[in-house]
Amino acid sequence: MEKHSAKPVNKTADKKRAGLIAAACVLALGLIALGVWNFWLKDYLAAGKADPVYVNSVASITGMGNTETRYSGLVEPQQVMKVNKDESRTVAEVLVKEGDQVSVGTPLFRYDTEEMVLTIRQAELELEGIGNQISTLQDSKKTLEAEKAKASSDEQYNYTVQIQSAEFSIKEAEYNRSVKQAELDKLKASQENADVLSEAEGVIQEINLTPATDSTGQQKPFMSILSSGEYRVKGSISEQNIGMLQVGQAVVIRSRVDPSATWSGTVDSIGSEPTEDQNQNMYYGGMGDQGQQASKYNFYVVLSNLEGLMLGQHVYIEPNLGVSSSRTGMWLPAIYVVSSDRGSYVWARDENEKLEKRPVMLGEFDQGEDLYQIVDGLEPGDYIAYPSEDYIEGGPTTTDASAMALPGEDDMPMEDPGMDLADPGMTDPGLTDIVPEDGLEDALPDDGTLPDDGTASVPEGEGDAGLYESGLDDVSNPADGGVMAR
Repeated sequence: MEKHSAKPVNKTADKKRAGLIAAACVLALGLIALGVWNFWLKDYLAAGKADPVYVNSVASITGMGNTETRYSGLVEPQQVMKVNKDESRTVAEVLVKEGDQVSVGTPLFRYDTEEMVLTIRQAELELEGIGNQISTLQDSKKTLEAEKAKASSDEQYNYTVQIQSAEFSIKEAEYNRSVKQAELDKLKASQENADVLSEAEGVIQEINLTPATDSTGQQKPFMSILSSGEYRVKGSISEQNIGMLQVGQAVVIRSRVDPSATWSGTVDSIGSEPTEDQNQNMYYGGMGDQGQQASKYNFYVVLSNLEGLMLGQHVYIEPNLGVSSSRTGMWLPAIYVVSSDRGSYVWARDENEKLEKRPVMLGEFDQGEDLYQIVDGLEPGDYIAYPSEDYIEGGPTTTDASAMALPGEDDMPMEDPGMDLADPGMTDPGLTDIVPEDGLEDALPDDGTLPDDGTASVPEGEGDAGLYESGLDDVSNPADGGVMAR
C-alpha cells in the first residue's frame, strides 16, 4: 500500500487571513458606531438638552375651530366719564341708579343743603369777625398817629414802629377777609346748585356710595358714566394666550344671536395689569381658556362700523386672518412652511409631544395673502411651531406661551465635533479601541468603498426616498449646519 505524505499547513498565512478578517470586522463595527452617532445618538442627546419649543394649534393659526381663537366681548363706549363728589360735603340723595340712561343736564345726586346752611352761617360769622378786627386795627392806628403828633422827638421812632405794625395787621386782615368772602360766595353758589348735573350723555356704569379702590389701589370715582357715541369692544385673554394678540391686529366681531352679523375692527390696546376679577370667564374669558386658573388681561377693539350694535351687547371676538369666506379647506400662512428640493414640511408636535418634521402636501398658493393650501399632512387638532434653524427633532414642545424660550438663548444644540477618521489623534470615546491609530486610509480599498457586509452606503436617491417616506425629508440637521430653505 502506497503512503502519501500530508501537505504542510501554512500557519503564518492562516493567522494573517484571520487577522485581516478581524480587522475588517472591527472596522465595520467602528463605522456602524460612527453612523449611529452621526444619525441618531448625537441628535438624541442634543434633543434632551433643548429648550421647549412653543407650538400653537393649527385650528388657531388657520382660523378653523373657533373655540380656541374666539373670545367673549362686551360693547362699551370708548370714553368713561368720572364724576367725583366734594369730600367736604355730604350727599343727601342719589338721583340715578346703575344702568340708567342720562343726558347732558340730568341731575345725578344732591348735596345736603341743611348742613350747608350751617356752614354758610359759620362763614358769615367768621367774615364779620374779620371785619370787626380790621375796624379795631384802623382805630388803633388813628390813635397812634394822634399821639405821635404830640410826642417828643425821642418818642417819634417808637410811634412810627407801632403804626407800621398796625398797617401790616390791617393788610393781613383785609387779605383774610377777601379769602373768606370768596369761600362764602362759593358756598352760597353751591347752596343754590345743590344738584350735580351730568355733563355727558350715556349710561350710569357704577356708583360707589362708600370709598372703593381698583386692583391697582387707585381711588374709584363716586360715579362713572359710559358715554354714548363711539363704541369699542372690551375682551379678556388669559396669560397663556396673550401672545396670540397684537396691537393693530385685525379682528372680526360676531353676534352671539346671529352668527351672520359681523363687524370689523382692530385691537387698539392690550392691558399690562391683570383684571380685578380673575374668574370672569363667563363674559370676558376666551372660550379656550375656561377652566384654567390663570390671570386675565383686558384688551380693547376699535370698530370700523357701528350699525346694528347696542351698548352693553355681548359678542364674540375672533382674529381676522383675511381668509375669504368662499375659500374651503385648510390654508396655512406660508411662514410656517419649510420647502426643500425633497418636498415641504412643517415643524409639528408628534403623539409623544416631541418636535418632528412633518411632511405636508401643498395645493394652491395665494400670493396676495401669502397662504398655502394644505392638501395632506395636517389636521386642525395638530400643533405646529414657527420655523427656526435651531430646532432639533425629538426636542420637547409646550403650549404655554409664557414658558416659551427662544431657541439658542440658553442651551445651544450640540454641534458636530467634526470627527476625522483619518486623524491619528482621534480620541472619540468608544471608538479609540476599534479604529487603528494610523487612521482608516490603509484599511479601506483603493476605491474608497466598503465591503458588502451591511456597512455599505445607501445608493444615491434611494436613501432620500426612504427618509422622506419616514417623515425625514431633509437628512441635514440644523445643528450640523444644514440650511432649510423655504
